[in-house]
Amino acid sequence: MRNFLILLLTLSLSQSAFAISGEKIISNIKDNYKKMKSFEADFTQVQIWELAAEESRVSGKIYMKNDDSFRVEMPEGDYVLSNGKTVWRYSVENKQVLIEDIKDSDDAMLPGKLFFDFADKYDLKDYFEKKDDGKTVYFLELISPKDKQRFIDRLKVKVSSDFLPYEIEYFDLDDNKTTFILDSVRINIEAAEDKFRFVKNEGTDVIDLRKKK
Repeated sequence: MRNFLILLLTLSLSQSAFAISGEKIISNIKDNYKKMKSFEADFTQVQIWELAAEESRVSGKIYMKNDDSFRVEMPEGDYVLSNGKTVWRYSVENKQVLIEDIKDSDDAMLPGKLFFDFADKYDLKDYFEKKDDGKTVYFLELISPKDKQRFIDRLKVKVSSDFLPYEIEYFDLDDNKTTFILDSVRINIEAAEDKFRFVKNEGTDVIDLRKKK
C-alpha cells in the first residue's frame, strides 16, 4: 500500500510538472496571431440580455488579414467590411451602405484583437484543461484590470490544442453575454483581394459618417 501511494504521488507530481501554464497558453495564442497571414471561419454569434431574458442568434462567415482588414458576411447578403481604419456596413434590404471611421478606443475591438489579442487588455483569473472527444481543450477566464473599468467586464475563452480560440464569451457590466463560436477554421488560406475592397453597386444609397478632415 505504501509503495502504491508513493507511485500515485509521483505520477501526480509528474503530471503537474508537465502541465502547461495559463500564461503559456496565452503566449502561444499570441504567437499564432503574429504568424498568421489570414484567417477564415464560419461563426455563430449569440447575444443574451440578462434583464430582458432575450436572445438573438446570427451566423455567417468571417475573413481576416494580418493588417486588420476583415469581412463579415451574412447569409442574406449583408456584410461588414473594413481595411482596419474605415468600416463599410452594407444592408441588402435597405440597399444602403454606412461608412464610418473605426474608433480608436479600448472598446473598439477589431476581430483579430477580439479572437486573439484579448490578453493585452484583460488579466488572467483562472484556467484549466480537459479532454473533449479525446482532444485537449484549454479554458481561460479573464477579467478587466482593477484600475480600468471597461464595458466588457470579463470573458471566458475555449482554446483548441493548436492554441486557436474557438469559443469566446464576453460579459458586460450589466451581465449581458455575447458568445462567438468559430467553426471550420482555416489559417493562411489566401482570399481574393476584392473580399476586402468595397465596390459600390448601382442604386446603393451611401451614408458617409466619417469625420471630415
